[in-house]
Amino acid sequence: IQTSKKLLAAVNKRTKEIEDRRIAIKKEILEPYDKFEKQVKEIISIVKEANDVVRQQVRELEEREREEKRQKIKEIFDKRIKHYSFGDVFTFDHFITPKHLNKSVSIKSVEEQMVEWLEKKDQDMKVINSLHNKHDVLMEYLDTKDLSVAINIVNEREQRKREMERKEREKKTETIKQSFIIRLSDEKDCKLVEMFMTQNNIDYTLEKVVI
Repeated sequence: IQTSKKLLAAVNKRTKEIEDRRIAIKKEILEPYDKFEKQVKEIISIVKEANDVVRQQVRELEEREREEKRQKIKEIFDKRIKHYSFGDVFTFDHFITPKHLNKSVSIKSVEEQMVEWLEKKDQDMKVINSLHNKHDVLMEYLDTKDLSVAINIVNEREQRKREMERKEREKKTETIKQSFIIRLSDEKDCKLVEMFMTQNNIDYTLEKVVI
């Protein structure tokens, strides 16, 4: 037993020495790699920071270009809207869209779309102004941007309103107690009518009036 214990102690001591040597060799081998890894991470960090700065600058420049283009389009719009009577109803913001400000869309193309848009609005406004409920239709038109849809909405609303008023009138008529007056100038006829009313159990009130 003692011999075995001494043998195990000697083996474990030797094993620890080998493990310590392995760790030391690994550290020695990996030292150049660790240094290289640190340098690479530093370069990546610098490049990423620079990349973020450049991206932000690009976004700012693109936004500036879009705003400049927007101003140019607005100047064209302000000149053209003067030739129409609905300048107080439709503004530049009703026309412009983010797509108009894209680089792929030229100013000329935007102006062509603008002319088409203005002419369409002019035709729609002429139709709206000819309607008896033009104010209601205009309000819906500003929301829907579609004349036929706006007219249908207003017509359906008015139809519902008329139906509700009709039902209300019918309800009031049902609650009103009605009475009828029959005028007779001959006493004989009056007697016959009284007889008829009595025989048929019809409730009536007789009032004689001297003329």
